[in-house]
Amino acid sequence: MSTKRFWLILAVCGATASIAVAQSATDRADFRSEVKASRTAPANKPAPPGGTDTDSFGRNVQFDGLLQAGTVLLESDCTPDPANPLGPDDRCLVLNPAPALTSFDLADIGRLTIPARSAHSLLCHWLTPIAVYSFENTTGVFQPNATFRLIPYVIVESEVLNDPTLIDPTTGLPFNGQLEAGFSATYQDSQSLDPGQRATRRFSESRVCIGGFLSKNALMETYGLTDAQAAAVFHHDINLHFGLRGNAALVPGASIIYGLRVVGD
Repeated sequence: MSTKRFWLILAVCGATASIAVAQSATDRADFRSEVKASRTAPANKPAPPGGTDTDSFGRNVQFDGLLQAGTVLLESDCTPDPANPLGPDDRCLVLNPAPALTSFDLADIGRLTIPARSAHSLLCHWLTPIAVYSFENTTGVFQPNATFRLIPYVIVESEVLNDPTLIDPTTGLPFNGQLEAGFSATYQDSQSLDPGQRATRRFSESRVCIGGFLSKNALMETYGLTDAQAAAVFHHDINLHFGLRGNAALVPGASIIYGLRVVGD
């Protein structure tokens, strides 16, 4: 093997290893975020003997509505198609040329109002995405990290959170009438691609409740509300605005849609 070829192979291996380490760090950060979002009690406090979310014990499940988000399209060209116009909540994003990463944050692509007193202390989610996407390497060289990531979230609006003295501990700022909640439902797919390699994927899976995306317990333990303030949130209308963050690299196209069924106690 020539010295030049040796150093070329070493450089490629080093770049691949660096990307793999970065990807691993991102995956670990995603995991920590998911664990934090799914906890029903702070990690530094022991769970009470009766478990957490005891306010919901013995209560019947109430169906509180269905939110259908718009369709999200990732395309190389988003020129409008008169035969297939986008709906008011649909979004089309133009992808960066391969192998560059495309990141996005699409707020308010679906909404739902939960009437006052529809739930006692807990809002749970049945969150179901459908996504079809492809990986493809058209660069002519090996690519170590084709990636596709989706992170759904919801903005929760309540007039109780308009109190300027209430501070969101996750931001250090006043709530200004809203907080952001997650579903512990990050989807992540990645692989390496040889030149010309292509793979198409489709997934649909539901993420269901655990600690819910909004609870009286979380409002007190995570966001610092008093018992009375947390209860008052459920005594008023709650407006939900669905959002989707994500990124994609070496993805020539994708179609994504989410449905959110909300149930309470």
